[in-house]
Parts: sequence; structure tokens; C-alpha cells
Amino acid sequence: MAENMHASRIGNIFFKIRSFTPIPFIVAMLYFAEPVWHSVVMGVPFIVVGELLRGWAVGYAGASTRARTLGAARDLVTTGPYSYVRNPLYLGNFLLSLGVCLVANVYWLVAVLVVGYFFQYLPIIAVEETYLLESCGSVYQTYREQVSRFIPQFRPYPEPSDHDFSFTRAIKSEKRTLTAIACVIGLIFARQAINVL
Repeated sequence: MAENMHASRIGNIFFKIRSFTPIPFIVAMLYFAEPVWHSVVMGVPFIVVGELLRGWAVGYAGASTRARTLGAARDLVTTGPYSYVRNPLYLGNFLLSLGVCLVANVYWLVAVLVVGYFFQYLPIIAVEETYLLESCGSVYQTYREQVSRFIPQFRPYPEPSDHDFSFTRAIKSEKRTLTAIACVIGLIFARQAINVL
């Protein structure tokens, strides 16, 4: 019981600060970045797929995905990307981060990314799943049993929710992420240009 409470506390802390934890990672990446044409070619597809996945997800789930407290979501979303994988936003984050590492040509940071990703997101997901199980009961239990946490499945969930996709909602919610991606990529190449000079 004490272990569960401790794990829950850690998950809640990571949930609240999840927007800030990438900062040390980004600083290290910018410091060591040495992009070359083949690293850019390798990294950009991961960035594009990651951001498309995020946009698709928030187009259904809305801005509640940026909330700092549980319970802000519209309700259980099981359509769109959520019908293929339970955590499309976290998967999108991973693909984005991987793509930026590759663009920056800092391959050793990929290992840091993988360890840090699971270290942060597994406690967050455990807390979210406990909350969803308590608030949605058997509806979430059935969904959890049929849809994977991280690995997308080929067949969609057979009982999709009635949520609608909104392009406006997706763009509005993703403005901050798109700005951050542009800034980080811009800084990588600005640093490279300064090094060349």
C-alpha cells in the first residue's frame, strides 16, 4: 500500500512537471549538436510522424491533454489514434524527440531519451490508468485489455467513442509544440552556423 502511494506521488509529480523535464535534454542536445545532411534526412520523418500523431490525437482529445491535473479530459476517447494505441501523445513525443536527436546528430542521447522516457512516462501512465479505471470502470478496463499502451495495433478498437475530430482544436492545442519544434531546430542550425564561422 505504501509502495503504491509512493509510486502514485511520483507519477503525479511527473504529470505536473512533464512540460519542463525535457529542458535539460534539449540543452545537452544543443550543446553537442553537429547536424549533417544525412542526420537531417534520418530525423525529419520521425519529427513529422510524431507531430502528425500528436495533432491527430489532440484533434479528438482537445486542450485537456495539456492539463496539469487529472480529470480535465472531456471523457474517455477511444476513437481516432486512441483506437490503435492508448497513449498516442506520449508515443508522438517519443518520435519527435528521437527525430530531433537524429537531426542534431547526437546519437548517444537516444539512449538517454529511451531511459528518461520510460522513467518519466511509466509512473504518469500508471496514475492516469488508475484514475481512468476509477472514473470509467469496466468501460476503461475493456479498452485497456484490447488496446496496447505504446505499440499501435493494426485493427481499430471495435467500440469507438463518439468524439469528433477538429482541425481547429488540433492546431490551437499544438501551437506551442510546433513553436517549440521550430525553435529547437532553428537553434540547432544557428549553433552549427556559428561553429562554421
